[in-house]
Order: sequence, then structure tokens, then C-alpha cells
Amino acid sequence: MIELRNFISLSENELKELLKWRNDKSVAAFMKTQNISLEEHLQFVKSLKNDISKRYFVVFKEGQSIGVIHLFNISLQTCEFGLYAKPCVKGVGQFLMNEVLNYAFTHLKVQKLNACVLKTNEKALTLYLKNGFEIINEDEKMLYVCKIRGGGG
Repeated sequence: MIELRNFISLSENELKELLKWRNDKSVAAFMKTQNISLEEHLQFVKSLKNDISKRYFVVFKEGQSIGVIHLFNISLQTCEFGLYAKPCVKGVGQFLMNEVLNYAFTHLKVQKLNACVLKTNEKALTLYLKNGFEIINEDEKMLYVCKIRGGGG
């Protein structure tokens, strides 16, 4: 069974645990912001309550937390996403990607899904390309990818 638990419904202890995942070096190494304080984290989650352009979820599979998916810059036509596995959990990238695709295209009904990925994050790039995303732009550090609803993968 799959469950998506919205960040805004989590207890403070659950949010503290989530911050440990996010700041773990295996996760933070691939983030734009490397380390987040507890105060920043709690303030961010509080801000999500009134922000319809962002959705952040902990993903549970068979009752066990396995990672995070988030969708942001949500509009009627497009949104961006990110995902990461819980530290020490391996082999769940495709599962998390499936949840992103399902939520974006089925629940939000967007036509286009975008993401950016560090050029050094080969695992993520491979996952995105395998799922029908195409590289549409790049800069010094990042690749920008896009998937059109019903296209590829």
C-alpha cells in the first residue's frame, strides 16, 4: 500500500526526523541548499499551509517511510518536482518517480512536468531520462528536464 503524507500534517517530532534526512550528507549533496536549520525547516512547513503552489509529501510503502516527493511552482499547466530517498534506503528511485508522475499528471492534471538536476547527479539524470524526460536546457551546474503529459517513458 502507498501513502503520501503531507508535510503540514506531520508532528514536530516527525518534522525533526525529516530534517535529519534532508540534511544527511547523502541527500544534501544534491540539493541547492546544503544545510537547513530546524527553525528554517519548521517555518517552511508552516508556510506550506497557505501556499497552493507547493505540495510536499513523505512517501510510505507498506507502512514504511521511503522518501520525499515535492511539487512546486504549481500552475494549471505545469509544475516542477523533486524527490529523494530516505538515507540508507536503496532502490526506491523509480517508485518515488512513479508517485511524482501520478500526482502531477493524475491529481494535479498538469500538462508539463519540469525539474532541474545537478550535472553531477548521474543517478537522478538516468532516472529522469528513463522515464521520458528530455533535457531542454543547461547552465554551468544544472541540467533542466521536461516531460509532456502522455509523452515518453
